[in-house]
Amino acid sequence: MVFKSEGMRKEIVQNMRGGRGQVEIVHLVERNQLANEARLFARLTLKPGTSIGPHRHENEFEIFFVLSGKGTFYDNDEPTEIEAGDVCLTMSGETHSVENNSNEDLVLLAVIILSPKS
Repeated sequence: MVFKSEGMRKEIVQNMRGGRGQVEIVHLVERNQLANEARLFARLTLKPGTSIGPHRHENEFEIFFVLSGKGTFYDNDEPTEIEAGDVCLTMSGETHSVENNSNEDLVLLAVIILSPKS
């Protein structure tokens, strides 16, 4: 199956999770195409000064792959500088946030995988 870029849904979220500014989300694959094993596969773009506020993941985990740019990733409130090529992992029960405190766009590949049902 191939998903063409011109058919991908683009969404702008203001103050995402209590963060600052607008986050652009391009849904690379729609949730109904992910076979109930994942809930997000998207490219997120954070302009300079933009952030995604702190939030907790339950019964799922999230992976960010930094495609381009630089910023700060907060892993359970612990800040770490991130740049292109880095991977950020937030497991179920953990909290994270991210901010673009640089002069260039921070572009992330975001994947949220659902925890298996017991």
